[in-house]
Amino acid sequence: MNAKWLGLLLLLALGASCATTYQARHAKPSGFLGDYSQLREGEGQEPLLVYFNPAADVRAYDRILIDPVAGYVGEGSRLDRLSVRDRQALLDYFHAALREQLGQDYELVDQPGPRTLRLRVAVTDARRTKPVADTLSTVVPVGLAISALQRVALGKTLATGSVRVEAEALDAQTGERLAAMVDERVGAKVTGRFDKWSKWQDARDAFDYWSARMRGTLRDFREGAGEDPRRAPKK
Repeated sequence: MNAKWLGLLLLLALGASCATTYQARHAKPSGFLGDYSQLREGEGQEPLLVYFNPAADVRAYDRILIDPVAGYVGEGSRLDRLSVRDRQALLDYFHAALREQLGQDYELVDQPGPRTLRLRVAVTDARRTKPVADTLSTVVPVGLAISALQRVALGKTLATGSVRVEAEALDAQTGERLAAMVDERVGAKVTGRFDKWSKWQDARDAFDYWSARMRGTLRDFREGAGEDPRRAPKK
């Protein structure tokens, strides 16, 4: 094989092995958003269900009001099985991640006002990593094979964690919906790190991903540069 192509394949393999979470195949609405009639199936890097208001001008906003992240227990949700401590820790972490990312581009405010986006977010389902099972199935080759089969069959593995969220961006004064999404991410089997012993690492990785993704999408819309982020290809 040509050395150039071999090097490219190795880089692609390393990139895939370092991915910490991946998108699930389906995400069931919980009821948190209320009205789901505007949402469509996502494409490319979009959330599994998504809506963008075609008349919205994100450049009109320079402040953001981030509501406390909610834990919403809809039908089939496993959030009510978590301890109060674990559930609160997840919500607090996500809220902090959102503030850290979005605060780099927006003035963070705690009251509705002009030029203000209001962000409503809820964690609607979460399943912790099973650290011992996850580590064994990663280290043992047979376990890796079984895990791969589970992912093909189920869209997620049985040992890794997963987390589902719903979010919408509103005009803080009028309440007009500017965007909305439902998405779910699942922990990858091999991360190249030693943090898989943490039962909620997969959820934290997903929260980091969504926070950074929200910032990037808002920035792209605001700057109007490059490819339309609503049609970005999968990576």
